Amino acid sequence: MGSIDLNNAFNKSIFLLGAGASYGTKDNRTGCRMSTEMFADLESKINNPFENNLSDIEAETFRFLISTLHYQNKWRSLEKNADFIYEPNIEELALIIRRIRNRENYLPYPLTGNWADKLIQLESIYANENKEVSLFDAIERKLKSEFIPNWLTIENETSLNYLKPLIEIMSSPNLNEPLEFFTLNYDKTIENFLQKHEVKPYCGFVSGEWRGINLKEVDNNFNKLSLTKLHGSLDWVRLLESGNVKEINNLTEEEEQDIDPSHKPYIVFGHGTKTFSFDPFFDMVLNFKKNLASRSYIFAVGYSFFDPYINNLLIEALNNNPYSKLIIINPSFGPTESENNRNQKDSVVLANYIEMIQENSFYSELPEFNIKKINGSNRILYLNIGFGKFLIEYFNDNAKAFIELIEKFETEREKEENPF
Repeated sequence: MGSIDLNNAFNKSIFLLGAGASYGTKDNRTGCRMSTEMFADLESKINNPFENNLSDIEAETFRFLISTLHYQNKWRSLEKNADFIYEPNIEELALIIRRIRNRENYLPYPLTGNWADKLIQLESIYANENKEVSLFDAIERKLKSEFIPNWLTIENETSLNYLKPLIEIMSSPNLNEPLEFFTLNYDKTIENFLQKHEVKPYCGFVSGEWRGINLKEVDNNFNKLSLTKLHGSLDWVRLLESGNVKEINNLTEEEEQDIDPSHKPYIVFGHGTKTFSFDPFFDMVLNFKKNLASRSYIFAVGYSFFDPYINNLLIEALNNNPYSKLIIINPSFGPTESENNRNQKDSVVLANYIEMIQENSFYSELPEFNIKKINGSNRILYLNIGFGKFLIEYFNDNAKAFIELIEKFETEREKEENPF
């Protein structure tokens, strides 16, 4: 086996960032909240509706939905013999809101059961007071346009310093091609930190307009990081007239009047079906799938795996390459664990846990189409550390430890391919 250098190591690797990758921004007051923390903060907001720009009906609707999710998560925990303790989160709430809003296309009213009577009553009261938007459109917009940006606000710039090793590796003269980072986050954590150092990652936009993901064709000044935001971004909006997607800081006065209020910001919010046949999302997913197929080592950083749509792409890539590996970087992977399985983090247990998510009808409308099983043993490596510690341990010293990890994987692969 030939020696692995910096470019070889990164060209064999792809990074997928979940919410936990931004956890290092948290200080005592601000920083990116995790999905369960957003849910908890919403619970406190509905106790003071007026102070949080909520009507009484909106607050009552949130109370009803929140109590329903608490019941459901407790049931799911007991159903699995409490091997995993499920906690409700803001993405689950967004999914419930969307399903209720679209119920004419989901289930006819009589099939939804008696619980729907309460929702019909709340909708009716709200409709008498608000003629322009429905109740569930209103609370979804409240979450997306007001609460989410607030929950992802970073006021203390020093809290971004955990990303310093990223700057150092991007500045290395030995790195000839951009790192491939894909993120499910809407926040601007990485962009804000890099811009402090006069570095701009390529996110698909040039002069505020979407230009696609092939950065070499549109921008030679890519600064060695391609950051693909699979679920959108807080600074993206969609225009009503043209349907174009733009960065909000690069709009004309006319375009500012043409923003679609349902897509301000333009983000994919909530679990469930996330298949889109239009750009930029379709373009980004195709790029993600292409990179998964061409790279052997998938680093999932701070990702909870509660997104079957993304999981299908990951599992498909793993099964198509028998020598590929999934490296999970997370100080607390999955839901809160019971005493029974806290120390059972081997590859088989983790694969079974992901399979359980893929089978769950709550997270996807058509779970029977999900790819469920990761073929082969020892396909998953779990590193019980956060993103900041991972960057320090594996990216410092010109990524020496990262290169050694990839060399180890390549050695194992060679032994499997040539056992004699």
